[in-house]
Amino acid sequence: MNLRHQKKFIRNMIRLFCMILMVTAMVFTISFIFSIRPPEGNATLNISAQEDTDIEGDGYDLQNDSEDSDQVYTFIVAGKDVAAYNTDIIMLVKFDTGKKKIDILNIPRDTMVNTNRKVKKINASYHSGGIEKFEEDVASLTGFYVNRYVIFDIKGVEEVIDAIGGIDFYVPRNMHYDDPTQNLHIHFNEGYQHLSGADVVKIARYRSGYFNGDIGRIEVQQKLLKSIAEQALKPENILKIPEIASIITKNMETDIELGNMIWLANKAKDMNLGDIETHLLPGVDAMIDGLSYWLPYKNELLDLLNSKFNPKDKPITEDDISIVTYPANEGK
Repeated sequence: MNLRHQKKFIRNMIRLFCMILMVTAMVFTISFIFSIRPPEGNATLNISAQEDTDIEGDGYDLQNDSEDSDQVYTFIVAGKDVAAYNTDIIMLVKFDTGKKKIDILNIPRDTMVNTNRKVKKINASYHSGGIEKFEEDVASLTGFYVNRYVIFDIKGVEEVIDAIGGIDFYVPRNMHYDDPTQNLHIHFNEGYQHLSGADVVKIARYRSGYFNGDIGRIEVQQKLLKSIAEQALKPENILKIPEIASIITKNMETDIELGNMIWLANKAKDMNLGDIETHLLPGVDAMIDGLSYWLPYKNELLDLLNSKFNPKDKPITEDDISIVTYPANEGK
């Protein structure tokens, strides 16, 4: 092969290689676009139907949701602590993509659940029985099984917050706490400041100085969550949705596919901060068998569930939930 033919051959090979790259990129892009879709199977599983003879799926009666059910999704979002892998932060999230509204129910980690375990705190459910037991115990409080779950660790949260540029936040009090066993060192003074992902995680974990213990911490977590949402919804961060979704899938245990996650994020991008409401599972602190528990108020919880979180086409009743009753929470 002479030099002229060699050059022509090389040019043709380069063209062929470029064409292959272009076709591959097109196929990948098209596949990615088509993967951005709503999560499938958002029918609500009714916990009270466990003994129903007409059952489907995993042994639970599939209930028809409301007429807007294809636009409503429910999630468990929980964060694991470093030392014991208990779920330190637990939230039930309802996202109505049609109405562009998100409601978040914070479930205190010491909430008592109806279980045979010696320690009946909900924060031990995931560690003792995995995601299936965790979902079951949450459903015993809410009356329904969620569509999807996200279990995150500290690294994932830090990376997500750093990816959106950190947040501006008013630290409500001086916070000083050291736990060498967890390599946890929290030192913040009260005041308005810019926080990194690591800073946010430390403030979210701090609880020793609140007069109302874990409830005080949850109140701060709710404010942190709104600050994170405010920062995430800024125009410059909307373009980072694929990057943030990728961080979540790498650092968190979830059954939400990447394409579904991006679809949900796109649905949320035009929301205002006022479209996000946070709530606390109603209840009271009580000492039971030498342990501190949060005992749910059954009637108040039912009112809250039906007004804000019920994805079904009929009211949630006391038959749908399983609340352990003591004098401290009886009749409430």
